[in-house]
Amino acid sequence: MDTCVVLPTINEADNLRILLPMLRNYLIDYDWFVVVVDDGSTDGTQDVVTEFARATGRAELIERGARLGLGSAIKTGMRACLDRGAKSIVVMDADLQHPPDVVPNLVNAVLRDGVDLAIASRYVRGGGIVGWSFRRLAISKGATYMARLLMPWTRSIKDPISGFFAVNAGRLRDVIDLLSDSSGYKLILELLTLFHAKYGDSLRIVEAPYVFRNRVYGVSKLNAHELINYSLLVLKLSNYSVLKYLLSLIVGSVVGYVFFNALSSINPVAGNLISIELSLITVITIYQLLMGIKPQLRYYAKYHLVKYVAVAVKLVLYMTSTPVLIVLAISGLIQLLMTLRIIPISPAVMHVL
Repeated sequence: MDTCVVLPTINEADNLRILLPMLRNYLIDYDWFVVVVDDGSTDGTQDVVTEFARATGRAELIERGARLGLGSAIKTGMRACLDRGAKSIVVMDADLQHPPDVVPNLVNAVLRDGVDLAIASRYVRGGGIVGWSFRRLAISKGATYMARLLMPWTRSIKDPISGFFAVNAGRLRDVIDLLSDSSGYKLILELLTLFHAKYGDSLRIVEAPYVFRNRVYGVSKLNAHELINYSLLVLKLSNYSVLKYLLSLIVGSVVGYVFFNALSSINPVAGNLISIELSLITVITIYQLLMGIKPQLRYYAKYHLVKYVAVAVKLVLYMTSTPVLIVLAISGLIQLLMTLRIIPISPAVMHVL
């Protein structure tokens, strides 16, 4: 089988009546199949899929009866496709926000061009978003930048949080058991992380443009709970780098404060310099150890530069009469962002593979 399409659904009957025939038309040149994983729809979704399967012989309904989570639904569909011997597996939404005419481009990239992962992207030339509010766009952009900052292996990808992609079945088979059920609508972040850990620079990824449009039928599944889960997922996949740095910073600050108090009565200037230096060394040493990195001299040098840049920014802001809390917040953020860029972040799954 050339390709198998995974469609997770909850109450998507109206959309499936349009989408399934469109997929049949766009995939006419391939040996194809569709797996619909439904989590207890009450609008007749099951009947639409069953009727299409009876008419074409190219669809399967996996009815789970309850909302067991999007991540596990996608995994269930992927396993069904692997069992059917598909060479490429497409994951997309059933709500028509992912245009089916893009599917052949993704499949061709995997089957014809030999890429491991073909991502439908909103943020490459030819892609775009129609009908979003400023708030929704800001959330999407923020989520994208968060992933690219904390997960360096995604920085070359314009849309690393796309939910629309095709994957080489052979590559997927090697990592599917490590995919969690809780990754939700951003399962691709886990997939990218696992692929990076296992294949490194040999992994071939391309992005194909598409225009994302608001759904016509049904209700969006995006909510605050999904956004929280997304943030927790990124923190987890980045080996909790932000939290580990903040912990290192707290310990380093305590060390600096203790030595400053101990030495200031003897020689205030020397005590201040020594306490600052010890604080810097403590922070960067603890952070490297927590991140599983063997302490290296070059990172000590780079972190000194980071610290002095943050101090310079702080002094400039003080000169402009900026409130103290804002000065501390800005200089602290700069220090955090620069540190995350110069100290390697290894994915947490490195310890699993």
